[in-house]
Parts: sequence; C-alpha cells; structure tokens
Amino acid sequence: MSSILVQNTILSLIITSITFGVLLSLNYLNKKKLITSEVSRKVVHIGAGTLYLAIYFYNDYGYFSKYLNIFPYLFWTCILIWKSQYHSSVRQQYDLVVGTITRNNRPSELLRGPLFFNIVTIICGTLLYKTILGSIIMGILTWGDGLAAVIGARSGSRRKIYGNKTLDGSLTVFLVGIIAAITYTFILVGFQSVHVFKICVISFVTAVIETISPSDFDNLTIPLAIIVSYYFLF
Repeated sequence: MSSILVQNTILSLIITSITFGVLLSLNYLNKKKLITSEVSRKVVHIGAGTLYLAIYFYNDYGYFSKYLNIFPYLFWTCILIWKSQYHSSVRQQYDLVVGTITRNNRPSELLRGPLFFNIVTIICGTLLYKTILGSIIMGILTWGDGLAAVIGARSGSRRKIYGNKTLDGSLTVFLVGIIAAITYTFILVGFQSVHVFKICVISFVTAVIETISPSDFDNLTIPLAIIVSYYFLF
C-alpha cells in the first residue's frame, strides 16, 4: 500500500470521526436545551460544508485515492437513507441523527435537505474536485445558505419577502456567499482563479433563486443556479 493511499485514507477516517464528534456534541447541547434544533441543524450543515475544505490536504498524485475525500459523505448518505426507513413504531423514540439534523424530528426529512447536501458534496468532491465551480458551489451553499436561516429567523415575520424567506436571509446568501466563495476558491484552486465580479453576479442570482425555493429543496436549487450562472459567465 503506497504512502499516498495511506495518507488519504487516514485523512478520510479523521474527518469521519470529526463528524461523529460534532453530532454527539450537538445532541448533548440540544438535550440540555442549550441550543435549538434549528441551530444544531445549521451547525451540522455549515460544519459538513466546511470540512469539504479538507480536500486541500489530499494528495492528488495517488491516482484515485484523492477521491477518498467523499468517504465521509458516502458514509453519512447511507446512514441518512437507513435512518429514514424507520417504521412508525420506532419513530416515537428519540434518535440522535433524526433529532439533531431534522426540523420536525421526522425521519422522512433526512431524504430531502440533508441527503441533497451530501449528494452535492460528493459531486463537488469527484467531478468538480478542486475546481472553481466546485469551490463556489460549496462556499455559497455552506455559509451563504447555512447562515441565511439563522439570520433570517432573527428578523421575524415583519421582514418576510416571499413565503417564509426574509430580506435579511436573502442578503446573507448574497453577501456571505461572496466571501465564502472567494475563500473556498482561494484555498482550493488559487488566488489567480478568484474572479470577484463574476462571483458577485453568481451570488446575487443564487440569492434570488434561494428566496423563491422551497426550504427542503434549496440544497438542490442553489447548486443548479450556480452551475447555470457559472457557464454563462466563465
């Protein structure tokens, strides 16, 4: 077994272990009523997307071993599908994964936002590995969308502009999305690949699409909006 394969394997196992540690910590805080389920859900969202930056440390010269970066997300995809198949008799019991990741403590919710997020991350870790497009998608989806719900919830119903979406939340997607997309691109691709104006346009389009998207499907509509905008601009 080559040293590169060992390095990439160990890195994947470490990241997977971190995900379990974060989930257990959030579950403890949630049970102690120190945080709400919405906060724990968004911390999972932001944490998972931030761990995507770990692909920076993968050795690209190990043939296909660099794609081990998707192992944590494949692993959690299997867990989400498994947990979502609980029978009604089991749903009455508290479950760590369901209670921490979902809005309403329903196993079926795992097959929407959380599953879509994992699928997008897997695509960005393989087909879009260390590319500008993959970096922009993960930056805006992780931090722009992740913080939008938290910021938007604080503004209350008085600032709603479409459905349950608020002006503050949409501005968060736009502004934080720009910063995050630039940061991810700089780290994973390089400073020479950062096109600020184009990223601003993409982030604006994404903010508009996120505003009119159903909450359970924005983890799909946001990447699609970014992909379409990207191919018009780059």
